[in-house]
Amino acid sequence: MFRKTKLRLVALNALVFFILQNLFGAMIYVYTHYSLYSQADQTIVEKKNHLLSERDKLSTELNPEKEENQRLVYILWKKGHKLYKELPNKSISKSDTDRFVHLVNKEGLQSIKIGAESYHFINLSVSTHKNYAPVQNIQIVYNLKRENEMLSHLLMVIGFGSLLSVFIAILAGIYLANKSLIPIKHSWEKQQQFVADASHELRTPLSVMKLNLEHLFRHPDHNIEQESETIHQVIQEIKYLSKMVADLLTLARSDSNQLQFVQESVQLDEILHPLAKDFQMLAMVKNIHLTADIQPIKLMGDKERLKQLVVILLDNALKYTKENGAISIKSGVRNSRAFIEISDTGIGISKEDLPYIFDRYYRGDKSRTRHTEGSGLGLSIAKWIIHSHSGKIRILSNEGEGTQVFVTFPLKSKK
Repeated sequence: MFRKTKLRLVALNALVFFILQNLFGAMIYVYTHYSLYSQADQTIVEKKNHLLSERDKLSTELNPEKEENQRLVYILWKKGHKLYKELPNKSISKSDTDRFVHLVNKEGLQSIKIGAESYHFINLSVSTHKNYAPVQNIQIVYNLKRENEMLSHLLMVIGFGSLLSVFIAILAGIYLANKSLIPIKHSWEKQQQFVADASHELRTPLSVMKLNLEHLFRHPDHNIEQESETIHQVIQEIKYLSKMVADLLTLARSDSNQLQFVQESVQLDEILHPLAKDFQMLAMVKNIHLTADIQPIKLMGDKERLKQLVVILLDNALKYTKENGAISIKSGVRNSRAFIEISDTGIGISKEDLPYIFDRYYRGDKSRTRHTEGSGLGLSIAKWIIHSHSGKIRILSNEGEGTQVFVTFPLKSKK
């Protein structure tokens, strides 16, 4: 699947890169062509204006030796459009000069191509002068040979660059395709792992339920009291399965941005106090000492999701703290941010597992049972809730020494 996708990305990226390179080359050529020809036309117009302002000195001005631009040619026509003189002499062949005679009466800048040569020219009517009495028209001609040579060389360079750009475009396409596929491959692998883990987690309780129900069929004469343990185990599996499905549905909706948060003013301490009391009762069953230091906090958020977050964190702390251990809950405001800190003296998390604890279904200790471990989705949901509230989470832990969870949220006043 990825091979076909990669080939398509390479082709698309290479095509875009090739088009951009050649478009850039074409822009350079067009701009250079316009610039060179405009400069030539400007030279012709400036010379015409100069001659008009120096009508009485035409013999001096029409001097090839005085002319700085040696590519300017003056064709002088006498009455009846007959050639009088060409300055410099023989700069244009007789056959080429005959082509200009038909254009003597044209106004404005003109262009003509004769064989391989290109010219721009302008016509000028002059008054008679004692040195140029027969002259009635002057054509100021600019030979574009050098400009065309420059454009020809530029076109060769662009053409070579265009061929080279094919290889560059392919290499760039491969590089960009590989870079583009990295997050796609990563997401695909995570999705495949997620599906595999979810299938395994769902299959296990279903298998247990099936075995227990088959056990009931094997003893149809037993009453409910005799099979109460089997029925209780089935109920537990149903609860586990329901929680698993609910967590999966939450994550699926969060991935597709279907879940909407209710932004309202929330007293975080009003959420923490009842939960602390509830978990104190559960902690007493395991002989765990739970303390709470909760300060008043007001922020903007979704009350139900924030409650779900605290339940997940406290539930994890209670699960992984052994008898005679301790759990503490602290909350308040620090550095203009609301914070929740939950610490425990539980089994802790190894340094190797710590970077992956927010991955779905990740299990650091494979020896833990799934009922102890839970659905494996709690911290993924917690991270999603925190990020959706523009918050941050940090977990410090050492194996065998307990865990500290720090959660912070920005303080926002209700508008």
